[in-house]
Amino acid sequence: MFSQPLNLERFIRTRPESNLEVVPIIDILIIVVFFGIFSTPFVLPQGVAVDLEVGENLVTGIGVTAVLTVKRDNMLLFEGQNLKLSQFAEKAREYLNGEENATLLLRLDPAINIDIFFKISSEAKKAGFTKVHVAGEKEVIDLPTFQ
Repeated sequence: MFSQPLNLERFIRTRPESNLEVVPIIDILIIVVFFGIFSTPFVLPQGVAVDLEVGENLVTGIGVTAVLTVKRDNMLLFEGQNLKLSQFAEKAREYLNGEENATLLLRLDPAINIDIFFKISSEAKKAGFTKVHVAGEKEVIDLPTFQ
């Protein structure tokens, strides 16, 4: 051949092999899955399980003794009075005046934290309420403030 005497075959490129290596691709996939699993923040939502079994009591209506409205700034409106959470138990006890089986209807603003709900429920129990019914609002409650 013409290229042999001048040793020109060293300058001729050969075609690369076209077979695909599988092992490096599997290694990369394992590394991606490893980092994907261990860098994902798994957060379990906290909540309260509520059993809303439909019965006669729920359908016919609820007898309410008092209404408490909680606004977004944790201001409580109880029977025409603006209260703080620390004042609620005392005022509710005075309002109930020894009444038994009292029910509190709790109107909550959508921005209220669940912790505030539990604190209010605890204070209502201390005041003498035996049941607390919750009414949530879809929109922000705009109530006048009494001074």
